[in-house]
Amino acid sequence: MTPEKALQAVRDSDDGLYGVLLEHGTMQLGYYRPIGTDDQKPHTQDEIYVVQSGHGVFLRGDEKIRVTSGDALFVAAGIEHRFVDFSEDFAAWVVFYGPEGGES
Repeated sequence: MTPEKALQAVRDSDDGLYGVLLEHGTMQLGYYRPIGTDDQKPHTQDEIYVVQSGHGVFLRGDEKIRVTSGDALFVAAGIEHRFVDFSEDFAAWVVFYGPEGGES
């Protein structure tokens, strides 16, 4: 997968923010390109973000983490999280995986 294909998937998506590139079993590879604000809610699966471009701050529960391209983040299912103060070019690969409710 390439950033160009990922951006096309985002453009083709219903919300214009998240595009799905691949699904296999419980795993889904997506690409997230928030615009202005990040209004996502907790997800039912565990997930990994890999920042592809830009920079910002990641809020995960009570944690506040500065992120930049190349950084990877883990979020357990059900945990409040979002990106804030992110640059205009911010985008991240997203991998959802595992059972509903997350792995133990």
